[in-house]
Amino acid sequence: MSLSVGIAIGLSVAMVVVAFLTWFYHDTKHRDLDEWVQYGFSGDTLKYVIRYYQSMGISMLVFYILFVISCLALQSDGNILYVTSDGEQVVAGPIGAAFFGLDLVLRGGFFDVMEHFEMRATTLLMDRSNGWFVMYCFVFRIYFALTLIRIAFSFAYIWVRIRQARRTLLSEAIGAASASGKKRRRFRLRSKKKSGTPA
Repeated sequence: MSLSVGIAIGLSVAMVVVAFLTWFYHDTKHRDLDEWVQYGFSGDTLKYVIRYYQSMGISMLVFYILFVISCLALQSDGNILYVTSDGEQVVAGPIGAAFFGLDLVLRGGFFDVMEHFEMRATTLLMDRSNGWFVMYCFVFRIYFALTLIRIAFSFAYIWVRIRQARRTLLSEAIGAASASGKKRRRFRLRSKKKSGTPA
């Protein structure tokens, strides 16, 4: 087994582990974010939420870059990874490999939409006679699909909670201002009664 194949296997395992942690550890982190929004909403809380999702986005970008580099390394070891629509085997450069990875990311993110409408980000296709590379691409695609789904639903939920927290703060502020105005009016009425001034 060559070094490039070993790196591809290690990267596949890492993507599976990170996807698993994203789904299960994310629940705990999501509850923490929810509590902060509910009980202590502030600008700092919003920044923390954004930083958290940014860190997940950075990890996805890192896996994307590593996948492209891995494909280039596999090719340099003589592995045939790509074919054209005519079935002709081709060797892709850095840009071609990057667009192939982007195509997998989009297919993972949009599920069967791209398949149904036969949309592609590249003319390169995976060489299906190379079974282990097909599985490697599948793991990469599923990793992005699971992570993007989790982020999308989680971010939508947190966004709704933030809006609710803002409405609650606004209504409390309006209520406090209204109560303060009533107290001031009562105080003026009492002052007028004590001084004998007609109300």
